[in-house]
Amino acid sequence: MKILQRSKQASYGWVAGLVIGLAWSVVGVAAPPGPETAAEIERALGVPDNAQPGLRLRGAPDPGSPGVGKLRGPAGIVSDPTTSRTAEPLEMLDYPTLIQDRPKVAALIHFDPNSARIRSDAYKLLNEYVSALKSAALADAVLVIAGHTDAAGSEEHNLSLSQQRAQAVRDYLVERGIAPNRLSAKGYGEAYPVASNATEAGRELNRRSEFIRVDGSTTARP
Repeated sequence: MKILQRSKQASYGWVAGLVIGLAWSVVGVAAPPGPETAAEIERALGVPDNAQPGLRLRGAPDPGSPGVGKLRGPAGIVSDPTTSRTAEPLEMLDYPTLIQDRPKVAALIHFDPNSARIRSDAYKLLNEYVSALKSAALADAVLVIAGHTDAAGSEEHNLSLSQQRAQAVRDYLVERGIAPNRLSAKGYGEAYPVASNATEAGRELNRRSEFIRVDGSTTARP
């Protein structure tokens, strides 16, 4: 099944590339997501009334489903209304349910190949998140850090790797003063791509970390 899926991706890779290019053009961006600033992060996670179009999850639910799979460029930012809440433990939620109607930020955080070791060139970006989460606007924000991979390697390996990387991002933020009960880490492997895995550009977009604001649902867990 996985081989068949990859064959289809290769066959339609150029179409997916065109769709991705158009999606970025909609928001006036000529390149993939770049480093965010603390101010952008504060706006995206703190003011849930300015959602803009962006990339959708490939194979996601109906496009009309609120908040599902939207990722905003250039910083990969989206702000969605936060009217829907659940008392179910966060770790029990499937990904589309977790992100529905919640503000979220997507970031391309670089790791060493096949590793959860954060590369030094990602520190500047992560420090922007530290600053944003220490701001008055986000002082009470509770977040799930969702890790995603591309489709290289086995599904089992990618699921484990995504969890380790999400945990590494959480650890980095906690070490720099963000309260641990505000952050939870969850890996989703290759299951929720936003681009084709047939191209390196698409795979890079899929290797992402997302910060999903969930206060009102439950207390974050490690």
